Amino acid sequence: MKKFFYLLICLTLAACGSGKTASISSDTSSVSSGASQVKISEQSILSQMEKGRYVQGELLVKFKRDIAAASLEKVHQAMGASVIKKYSLVSNLEHVRLPRGTSVRDAVVEYMSNPDVEYVEPNYIARIETPVIPDDAAFGDQWALWNLGTYANGTSGADIKAPLAWNISVGTTQVMIAVLDTGIDFNHPDLAGNIWPSKGFNFVTCLKFDEFGNCEIPGVPNDDPMDDFGHGTHVAGIIGAAGGNGIGVAGVMWSVNLMAVKVLNADGEGSAADIVAGIQFAVNNGAKVINASLGGSEFSQSVFDAVSAANSAGVLFVAAAGNDGSNNDVTPFYPASFDLPNIIAVAATDQNDNLVAFSNFGAVHVHIAAPGVYIVSTIPNGGFGTLEYLAGTSMAAPHVSGVAGLLMSYYNGALDGHHNSLFNIYQVRTAILANSDREEDGYPNLATLKGKINTEGRLNAFRALACLAVPSDLFAEAKSPGLVDITWTDNSTGEAGFNLERSTNGTTFTTLKTLPADSTFYQDKSVAQGTTYYYRVKVFNDFGESFYSNTSSTTVPTVHHSQGGGCSVGGRQNVPTAVADVAILLIPVAVAALARRRR
Repeated sequence: MKKFFYLLICLTLAACGSGKTASISSDTSSVSSGASQVKISEQSILSQMEKGRYVQGELLVKFKRDIAAASLEKVHQAMGASVIKKYSLVSNLEHVRLPRGTSVRDAVVEYMSNPDVEYVEPNYIARIETPVIPDDAAFGDQWALWNLGTYANGTSGADIKAPLAWNISVGTTQVMIAVLDTGIDFNHPDLAGNIWPSKGFNFVTCLKFDEFGNCEIPGVPNDDPMDDFGHGTHVAGIIGAAGGNGIGVAGVMWSVNLMAVKVLNADGEGSAADIVAGIQFAVNNGAKVINASLGGSEFSQSVFDAVSAANSAGVLFVAAAGNDGSNNDVTPFYPASFDLPNIIAVAATDQNDNLVAFSNFGAVHVHIAAPGVYIVSTIPNGGFGTLEYLAGTSMAAPHVSGVAGLLMSYYNGALDGHHNSLFNIYQVRTAILANSDREEDGYPNLATLKGKINTEGRLNAFRALACLAVPSDLFAEAKSPGLVDITWTDNSTGEAGFNLERSTNGTTFTTLKTLPADSTFYQDKSVAQGTTYYYRVKVFNDFGESFYSNTSSTTVPTVHHSQGGGCSVGGRQNVPTAVADVAILLIPVAVAALARRRR
């Protein structure tokens, strides 16, 4: 009888458990033995979920072949799911809606544990970067901005991706770009709205300046830098012709403040003195970018000092590499070859992404390439304006200047519609150079830049502009008393990683986890029951970081325990508990049999 008594105690403890039983189920599920036949593993699906964005509350479920319809329905019923759509093209594939409050992740685990399921996956959200195509009359010929391969036997995609960048910013008149050139036709209908109100300055006609840089000769129209050659107006149109106005062309920036700084005469020539004076004028009057589509083989210490002073003043200097087909590392071309941190020297590529034969190059002193042949832009014509096609590194440089202006427009540090961090000129420069297109990005003809251009790349406006775009759609959801799921959308193109931060008061945040690039999901397992947590995330790379995403909060549930013991007969059970319960039910039979045997 003693042995029987001990056996009775053990069976009772196994069936009834401890005095406190959690009222929630486990957050994880194991895959049944039948799931070993599933072609896609549960872990591979869960890992893939961390990389993507998907519709909450929906799944795509693929059943194995020859499964009866009634069986399929039972699987959905067990999950409380309903079928939205069945597909004829892919047999046994069904689009289902989960019951309210059911985690997509938990549902994946549950479905994958069923031996009749071949695979299950979230209803992933795909997106395209819709190009902004302006209605400017000649935009179809602006292959440099958007190359469909139809112009001059070009190659589709051999362009700077401007229409994708325009989804992010089309510029702002808060950014001023000085065109150090032959002047600008400020009456041109495609430019007039983007001309700096004070127009600029004409340094060619002034023979004597005062200490403030103003002309001392009365009657000389130094505030009238009208273009009498055409080069400066063409450059200005590439940077900032008004976009979407139904006429002419679209500039890289649709909205900008163009400052005309006339340092070259009607023959296209200018002195070092005028160039120094022009740089000084641009810096003193608020230009953030100077475009210099000019140069020569002579080194001028005065011009070097002026560009260096512009660097100290926080002004980016974009210079044409030159059109001699020579190596600037061997035969310098100035000012492009000045060794200063604010300079971007630009070579020219054609409509097929080849380095143009006339373009200067240099693995050290030429930093990036941009389109520079068959470039249509504005030229002067008696105040009414017209268009013309020109070629040269003079045309390549303003594409870079325009992208620099877009970056300054977007990364402006303002908590407004732009909502992003403030870039200095070195961050702008790095964003442009680090996000160029290269041969390995799927542009085989850019192999012509290898060993000849510092970045070996061609300008990409979209990648540069989106390099540190702010993450969005952050959503935090408590899944159990010990787990919070956090998801967000990655909008950036040049991130090194993400900093995920957490707070318990919504004000004071600390870093929870630094995550690798392309992360869009994290599980916080270091949470306390009954606590409300706030989450936010930002993206970073080697030269900067974004503003924070939206903040999302969630309250971790508390486990409610039932007091006292109690057998689990009739409840939802695991296998050991069920066996013990059956044993308990057999105790009276065992007692009766034992008593009968003793008689």
